[in-house]
Amino acid sequence: MVTDSIFAGPVARESSQFPDPVTFAAAASQAAWRRSASIVTAHTAGTIISVVTVDAPGRYAAVAVARAIVSDALRQQAPALSQQTIDDRRRAGAQRASAA
Repeated sequence: MVTDSIFAGPVARESSQFPDPVTFAAAASQAAWRRSASIVTAHTAGTIISVVTVDAPGRYAAVAVARAIVSDALRQQAPALSQQTIDDRRRAGAQRASAA
């Protein structure tokens, strides 16, 4: 097993709509957890940059896990989130963080 960090960014949707960075980060964190990996995301006005760290048998397996994590996170993004939904997700993320 090799621990590998994979640069998995920048992220942009195929459609013209950019994913919400906060909900993307939460979805990516959940997807990484499901695959026993970790992810760090940063964003600018038009780009989300992600670094995935994972134990994998080799570099190709690590890249596959990183791509799957980003893909899952993008798939969980709703086409248009209301501000109320975004606020609810931020509160839920803050509650999870404070509970840990």
